[in-house]
Amino acid sequence: MSERSLTSERALPNKWIQKIFATMQGHYGTRFLNMWKTGQVLSDGTDAGVMNAMDHWKHKLAGWADHPETIKRVLENLPADPPSLPQFCEMMRLSHIRQDKPAIGYELSDEQIAANKARLKRMLSTLKSHRSTIHDMEHD
Repeated sequence: MSERSLTSERALPNKWIQKIFATMQGHYGTRFLNMWKTGQVLSDGTDAGVMNAMDHWKHKLAGWADHPETIKRVLENLPADPPSLPQFCEMMRLSHIRQDKPAIGYELSDEQIAANKARLKRMLSTLKSHRSTIHDMEHD
């Protein structure tokens, strides 16, 4: 499953991608941000490479916009080394718990239920008979 094969194609909101990058920076320190830095400082004081990476990530993670719980799960279980975007996408894929899988169901007919009850009754009767026999043998 690719990162875009889920339900949404809209980019992640800016605040989400900022949270992802802030969490990674907090977890890995400069090791994460240095993966993207170019040294070119924009007028707002941010690094052009980091801003480009954030923009790229928010579009590549677009399919996850409807699954914030998966993003949260990944950010709570980060590996020892900072992930690249493909590694992060794979972590997302592996952490995703699909909620739309239909449950396998099987309904028993009234006849099957009656047959199972009769079978259980016979089994209980047999167990009681054996128990009674064992009890009698122990007290002889």
